[in-house]
Amino acid sequence: MTLSDDRAKHLGLTEMALRAANPDLPDLRLMGQSHYWPIDSLAFVEVHGGPRDRDRRRALRAEAERILLHLGCEVRLEHGRDIYLLEPQRPETAHEELRMLLRLRRALSEVPQSP
Repeated sequence: MTLSDDRAKHLGLTEMALRAANPDLPDLRLMGQSHYWPIDSLAFVEVHGGPRDRDRRRALRAEAERILLHLGCEVRLEHGRDIYLLEPQRPETAHEELRMLLRLRRALSEVPQSP
């Protein structure tokens, strides 16, 4: 069985979701920091182009981590391990953007709602 590394796609989907939910932040961008292994997790998520308000920035990062978890990508930093920067895979066409949004909608709709 071959595992595919979807972290860049998941980061791109998460960025799209955050920008859609925060129209007042059109320059919002995410960057990931990743360990070399495992391929289903990130070490850290950075929020760029967002607010200067520390609390809102933290809330955006927490929301990004929640969305990534629903997409199957846990965010956990393991001290002492090497990391590298990971850029999100952003859609290049409108059709690709629609496909990514449908994928995100399916992933988030499968999440059980809290009581």
